[in-house]
Amino acid sequence: MDKAYQIYMDYLLEVNAHTNLTAITNPREIEIKHFKDSLTVLSYIKEKDKVLDIGAGAGFPGLPLRIEKDFDLTLIDSVNKKVVFMNEVIEKLGLKNTRAIHTRAEDYAREKRESFDVVVSRAVANMATLSEYALPFLKVGGLFIALKGPKAEEELEASKNALKILGGRVKEIKAFDLDGNERVNIVIEKVKKTKDKYPRGKNLPKKEPL
Repeated sequence: MDKAYQIYMDYLLEVNAHTNLTAITNPREIEIKHFKDSLTVLSYIKEKDKVLDIGAGAGFPGLPLRIEKDFDLTLIDSVNKKVVFMNEVIEKLGLKNTRAIHTRAEDYAREKRESFDVVVSRAVANMATLSEYALPFLKVGGLFIALKGPKAEEELEASKNALKILGGRVKEIKAFDLDGNERVNIVIEKVKKTKDKYPRGKNLPKKEPL
């Protein structure tokens, strides 16, 4: 394992001992379920892209992707202790053009609409909800990549209306086995502008998915 990942893992375990960041604490599992899983979407990101990770938690998938490739990365999360942790990792690893921000997607979208090339998200919400958070951030032609598990296909089916309303179209569905874990990456291309009223506030994307 590359030195950067070792530093990241060691610090994750150290902080996780007193602050809940991850339920996965076995080093081998961290390597597979956090690092390797995150890197399964690396090929969709180009150097110099502007990338947003929504609900980044302890930094996945954004930080492993940034370790591997030079691009501009913003990670957002609504839990401040996770944001503090991510910024500490960014500093420890000396990652340039990378920052974690304590905010909610629906608030951040007001100032950063249509300004990202790629949006990634893992283990945050179902596809319909996630699409409403993610698509407003993307430039037309940009990609939204959701890293999902076994229920991905049914989630995608339930999000068809949301994607249509928000200007997204399914570009690729990639199912694969990751060391015995069933994983599915859903790639959505933004084909038209998202109306300004999305994402809705008051937790509506979650309570009342489109």
